[in-house]
Amino acid sequence: MVRSSELSPSQVRLGLACLLDIITERGWPPLIWSRANGYKFCSDPAELQAYEVVIIREKLTEIRRFITGTVAPRAVLRPKGRWIRHLNT
Repeated sequence: MVRSSELSPSQVRLGLACLLDIITERGWPPLIWSRANGYKFCSDPAELQAYEVVIIREKLTEIRRFITGTVAPRAVLRPKGRWIRHLNT
């Protein structure tokens, strides 16, 4: 999309986020993406569930890496810090 639209990657991301909001407001079928098919509207429950599982796994991996790569090392440096206590809570 970046190449064909001549927009920056951040502009494309913002445009897609806006499009997702519009799709939701208008009650259209969800927009999903795959390498094989690109972006498409989808109302097939099995296909939507497969897409949701992929996205959830990506997000959980991202969160795990953030915790192990950023939060945990910081907790070692300041184990009694206010922010670390807040995160642990």
